[in-house]
Amino acid sequence: MTRKILNPVTVATIIVIAYMTLPILAVVISTYVTTYAYMLLTVFLAGFIILTGGFKRLNTIIRIFAPFCIYLACTFFKRGNSTLLWGYQSLLFLLPALIGFYYICYRPESVSIFSKFLIVALFITSVTTIIGLIQFPNASRILATIASSDNAEALKYQWHNIGGYDFIYICVLLYPMLILAHKLGRIKRITFFIVFAILLALIIISEYTIALLLFIISSILYFSSKRLTAQQLLVLGIAIFILLFVFWDYFKEFLLWLADIISSDSVSGRLTALAGGVEGLENFEDNRLELYTMSLSAFFKSPLFGQLFSTTSYAGGHSFILDSLASYGILGGTTLFFIYRSIYKFFFKPFYNEAGFGFVLWSFVQAIILSFVNTGMWINVLALFIPIILYLFYNVGDEENYESSLDS
Repeated sequence: MTRKILNPVTVATIIVIAYMTLPILAVVISTYVTTYAYMLLTVFLAGFIILTGGFKRLNTIIRIFAPFCIYLACTFFKRGNSTLLWGYQSLLFLLPALIGFYYICYRPESVSIFSKFLIVALFITSVTTIIGLIQFPNASRILATIASSDNAEALKYQWHNIGGYDFIYICVLLYPMLILAHKLGRIKRITFFIVFAILLALIIISEYTIALLLFIISSILYFSSKRLTAQQLLVLGIAIFILLFVFWDYFKEFLLWLADIISSDSVSGRLTALAGGVEGLENFEDNRLELYTMSLSAFFKSPLFGQLFSTTSYAGGHSFILDSLASYGILGGTTLFFIYRSIYKFFFKPFYNEAGFGFVLWSFVQAIILSFVNTGMWINVLALFIPIILYLFYNVGDEENYESSLDS
């Protein structure tokens, strides 16, 4: 076991996971080692993953990663920085999927190391973020709006290991896995409720309204069967949608009550606007609907390639999927579809027949919903964090399961 952990590729993978989940490590690297060291580590790890046995499954690799590469090629024409930095950012975009692919195909016995490390890192940052936000209110939201990584305020919060936008939504997207762990008996009820309380406090104190709403929706799954299937999840989703439509007035009252008891002016304002329906959202000072409409309008003006070859961009800037349609047109939308399809077939479909697949599927659907209403695609969660956590829950078997899932 010690030799496995000390393996240089294992160490490099742990560093990458830590970089994504421990803000203090990111600032340590940028302060004392420089980002170029992390860039070299990224290139080394990506190259190793691609070359080590990769050519034996060249057809599989092409099918999985071709949509990723096409999308990244589109971003090249819209890059706002140097080609070198664009290449580095592209590697960061691909890296979680490359790591997930490599370990699932070639070293599944090592996955448990990373899943346990990931859980510990998430727990540590959750606790330090709560402590930090008590000391520095609004820090998490400020981190989401700071463009420069060397901003003095951002560095101060990172030294306190305070998680920002990315970290909060990583926790939200992984929350169904916590419920599944409890349902499958992997963690005891007392442990579940302790972690639940920590996550709830984290989300409330971080002041992200969409995170709070997704957390509430996911909590409904706690009352479902531990053998929740994809079909049952679909029925549950339809039932909830119908109930919201029929009993909208009661849901409106719930939102207003929630807005009243939450001390955050930002969250309260957004919940109140949501309770007012479309009119309330349109009149709210932070009108997301207007931004979404901007992206859709830009798409319909040039539906085939969007603004791919234009020097200007008319995207609203607050929806990853809609902004991709605006920037890259049908080409971008089709590419995103095949990216999600590849992720589902390789990283999610192998668990289709396992107990509680509905919880797993909800995490996948939730990430797509989040990409519609917010920025980011969450490749690290979909292609790395969720699959390696699921290895703790299920005895997946050998890699042939993955080959068959891709061929079907």
